Amino acid sequence: MKRFKFSGFAVPVFAVGTACMLVACPECCVKGAVSGLVTCASVVIPSLFPFLIVSSFVALSPSCGSAMRVFSPVMRHIFRLPACAAPAVVFGFFGGYPVGCSVAAQLYQRGSIDADQAQRITCFCVNAGPAFVITAVGTVMLGNIRAGVILFLSVLLSGISLGFALGLTAPKPQKQTEKEISSVTNSQALVESVENGAVTMMKICAWTVVFSCVSGLLSHWNFGADVLTALNCVLEVTAGCTAAAKNANLCTLAAALGWGGLCVGLQVLGNVKAVGTRPLVFFAFRAVNAGLAAVICGVLIRLFPLEVSVFSNVAAVSARQFSYSLPATAALICLCAVFIIDLDRNRKVC
Repeated sequence: MKRFKFSGFAVPVFAVGTACMLVACPECCVKGAVSGLVTCASVVIPSLFPFLIVSSFVALSPSCGSAMRVFSPVMRHIFRLPACAAPAVVFGFFGGYPVGCSVAAQLYQRGSIDADQAQRITCFCVNAGPAFVITAVGTVMLGNIRAGVILFLSVLLSGISLGFALGLTAPKPQKQTEKEISSVTNSQALVESVENGAVTMMKICAWTVVFSCVSGLLSHWNFGADVLTALNCVLEVTAGCTAAAKNANLCTLAAALGWGGLCVGLQVLGNVKAVGTRPLVFFAFRAVNAGLAAVICGVLIRLFPLEVSVFSNVAAVSARQFSYSLPATAALICLCAVFIIDLDRNRKVC
């Protein structure tokens, strides 16, 4: 006799409960949806869409592919990846969260990289770009550009460290010729880049609106500041960073940026599955990246202390870097990932 499966009961209950909340709090949902659409129009599309097109074009264009061979030594010796994977790594670190996975999926579908290489890229090339971290978080939210630089270095070094660790046991790829790097014309690369960028942008905007509605629902209840900050950090990175900038320290902000939020995870989940990466593995590496970014941030703060008079929250950071419960945040992240992702829906339990 089959045992009762919790996931088969929890998902319908969750769906019905969400529908009830949408009916009970329509104003919050509408306000959140409008806020999400405004964010897409004013921030997400202008900042990400050009990077999606450029990164895809660089990955597919034969002319740009030849230029990517300059990264061959770094790619082969540090990350154990071929030179053609350089756009995914470079734009994954500097272009914004979804760009690296999007380019990796395109390279895999064209046969430029194999499944193992594409899967490793999706595990360490999902990072916040400098425009968001340094400008939006550092300058706007914290009022200190130096704090933004420390945060960006934290997530950057965390991603590089993960990429290096994942490549330790991988075989070193052979050098690629110019013909092997790209087999399409520049005009074909441009057309495909715009089309792929538009499709990816639609998915990103859709998830942004969904999580804006969720954030609107959360604001309807009177959660404590710490609980609301943790929930926002787990769900959506912009709202999480906004809350953490007011209620937490710099290490918590680094963890939130390293995690990226479930919103970002679900935005790239299609590309992650396309290359064969298991969703639970992907989210596990996001949690590891969050913890590693927080640790690196703590080290950087000790090496380059911030002025207390410039950034008031740094007093708490310097004196008690991990006063905000990072273990509790990491545990909440893992629990949410396990709850949302059902890897094996058809498995029988005796």
